Amino acid sequence: MDFRHTSIVIAIDDAGSAGRALDRGLELAEALRLPVRLVHVARTAPNHSAEVRRIDINDIGQVAGGQPEYELAAELLKRALARGGERAVEIEPVVLGGDPADAMLRYLDDCDRPILVVGRRGQGQLAQLLLGSVSDKLVRHAKCPVMVIS
Repeated sequence: MDFRHTSIVIAIDDAGSAGRALDRGLELAEALRLPVRLVHVARTAPNHSAEVRRIDINDIGQVAGGQPEYELAAELLKRALARGGERAVEIEPVVLGGDPADAMLRYLDDCDRPILVVGRRGQGQLAQLLLGSVSDKLVRHAKCPVMVIS
């Protein structure tokens, strides 16, 4: 069995825990000398759920196209890239469309031996039981190591 990993996938959103996940993921990538894929899932209509956009850093402002979900994605990725710019790692921004957990799981299946770093929103136990949580679903269904940061 091959235990070498090829990239660190860091899921980012607008939650505070995503910033901590970004910092830990960048530290891990630097220590392991692996490239980073910064991934944000824009909540789009179900028929766009398979959409994947890899974004050139120079074109990140163009991704929005007037759509609010992509404007948020562009802003989050800009901020994350600025934080990651101090690190000695290669960073690729990626925007996915659709349901966050489902889109991330599909994306991870297409990656070659990634390590996923994701933040946990910290919702209450009742809300988590009724609604589920993205990080919990990723831990249960991802076929790669998952590091959850609270």
